[in-house]
Amino acid sequence: MRTLHVKVFRKWSANEGRPFYQEFHVPEFERMSVLMLLDAIKEHWDSTLHYEAVCRSSICGSCAIKINGRPRLACKTQTSDLPEHILLEPLDVFPLIRDLATDKSVFFEKLNQALETWVHRKHPFDGTDEILTNEIANRLYDTERCIECGICISACPAASFAGFIGATGSSKGLRFALDPRNENKQARQKLLTLLTSNEGLWGCHGVGACKNFCPKEIPLINQLANARMEVLKLVFGEMVSN
Repeated sequence: MRTLHVKVFRKWSANEGRPFYQEFHVPEFERMSVLMLLDAIKEHWDSTLHYEAVCRSSICGSCAIKINGRPRLACKTQTSDLPEHILLEPLDVFPLIRDLATDKSVFFEKLNQALETWVHRKHPFDGTDEILTNEIANRLYDTERCIECGICISACPAASFAGFIGATGSSKGLRFALDPRNENKQARQKLLTLLTSNEGLWGCHGVGACKNFCPKEIPLINQLANARMEVLKLVFGEMVSN
């Protein structure tokens, strides 16, 4: 097996210490993921190395980092698919916590508050089941596959400087715009106004940097285009109904 030459970005905190790169030489083993590589470094070489991981199954998205300059999930990326020299860095856009760990909570909390990502009812829920049609359920499912790993945000030039809510925000917003249970007219209008602004769907510059990185293989460019069409249908539909 190979010996991997790993260079890891290190910084004690966002406001403390200078950033530097630390090198490790790690024996590779069969079916080794980048997350396993980080675990080996932490266990055998430097216990102060800080990174995030929870599910180890490509579900939670917490282990997203830059691997040789590309944002990817550490638990999903196999070292056998990488060259012997590996560079590990934190995601762009998000504030640094320490080493490879970034704080995505602020971005997603602001996103959820701006989009108001919950169902707004006209009347209190009375406990009665509301069955969605298969067509609506499938359309909602396509917008709910995102695991909020932040990879598409990190890869997107528009999200880094223009306040664009990104592919993940666009999908999340479309999900509640399409939900027929989201009845409150004022809340829907607020959501549609955001989605049709430069911070929403029209904030995408069409660079396409996100399309190659989604760990769930969501076709983000196609989804953004479909989201624009769906939102325009909703906007003009509500204008006609008014």
